[in-house]
Amino acid sequence: MDSAYLQRIRFQLQKRVRRLNSCPHFLFHSSLVQFWNYLQSQSLTYGILARLETQAKPYTDEIAAITTKHEIEEFTTESEQSAFVYRVVQYCAQQPLVTHMGPEVEIGLAISNDRKPDEALNHFREIFLEPLYEYMDDALDQQGAVLSLLLKYKRKVEWFEREALSQLAAGDERKLAKHLYAYLFDQGLDFHIEPQSASGEADLVAPELVLDAKVFDGTRRGVQYLASGVHQVHTYTRDFNQEVGYLVVYKICPETIDFAFSSSGQHAPYVTVSGKTIYIFIVDICEYEKSASKRGAMKVHTVEQGFLVRTVESIANTDESSPAI
Repeated sequence: MDSAYLQRIRFQLQKRVRRLNSCPHFLFHSSLVQFWNYLQSQSLTYGILARLETQAKPYTDEIAAITTKHEIEEFTTESEQSAFVYRVVQYCAQQPLVTHMGPEVEIGLAISNDRKPDEALNHFREIFLEPLYEYMDDALDQQGAVLSLLLKYKRKVEWFEREALSQLAAGDERKLAKHLYAYLFDQGLDFHIEPQSASGEADLVAPELVLDAKVFDGTRRGVQYLASGVHQVHTYTRDFNQEVGYLVVYKICPETIDFAFSSSGQHAPYVTVSGKTIYIFIVDICEYEKSASKRGAMKVHTVEQGFLVRTVESIANTDESSPAI
C-alpha cells in the first residue's frame, strides 16, 4: 500500500483519538459519534471495522451487564477482547444522548469507583477507546485492509480503466482476475500465483484472503452465474478455514444489479451462509453508448439474499451427496 496514503490515514486517526482523549465529558458522546461516522466513511478504516463486524458476536447481554451488574467480561484471547471492545464502542456511538452524561460516562462510572464524570470517562477511554485505536492502527498493515483495497480498485477501474478492462472481458475472464491480482500485488498484498491446471489457469493464494472474479453480462452469465460465484467463494472459505471471502463481479452489460438486502451507505453487499461471510463487489466496466441522462428507464437485475443462500446451500448439498469418483 502507498506509504504516504497510509501515513495520512494514521495521522487523521491519531488526531481524532487525541481529540477524544482531551474532550470533556459533556462533549464526549457527540465527538464519539462523529469519530464513528468518520471511521465508516473512510474505505480503509471501514474495511477494518467490517472484518470485526463479521467476526464479533453481538455481546448484548455482556454490554448490559456492565451497567446493570457492574461486571465486565474477561477474555482469554486478544481477538475476543477486540471484538468485545468493538461492540461496546459501536453500542455507545449508536445511542441517543438523553442526559448530560453519555453512555460512555455511565459505563465508566459502573466499572470504577470514581464519582466524577471526567474521571469515570478516563476509565472508558483506557478500557475501550484506546484498545480499539491500537487494534485499528495494527490492522492498517494487515489483511484486514483487503476490503478497502477492493473498494479502491473498483473506483480506479470505473474511473480510469473502463475501456481497457472492457476489452479484456471480451476474452477469458481469468484475464480480468489477473488484472485484479496485479493491482493487489502493487498495493503490497502478500500472495503468490499458483498454477492449478495444465491449461495454465491461475489462482490467488494468500494468507487470510479468499477471492474470486466473475463476469456478469445479464444473459448467459446472469444472476444464476453470480450466485454460483458466491458458492465457489464460499467453498474456498471452507477449504482454507477462513471466515470471510470476496467475489469481484465485472459488469459488462448496461443493466443495473440491485442487491435487495444491501443497506443504505453500505460499501459492498454481503451474504452470510453457514457462518461464512461473502462480500460482493460490482465493478462496472460497461461501455455505455449514451450518457446517463439519455439512457431512459434502465433494466434492473434484482438479487435476493434468500436466493443466494438457497443456491449456495443446494449446490453444497448436491456436492456432498455426489458419490466419490
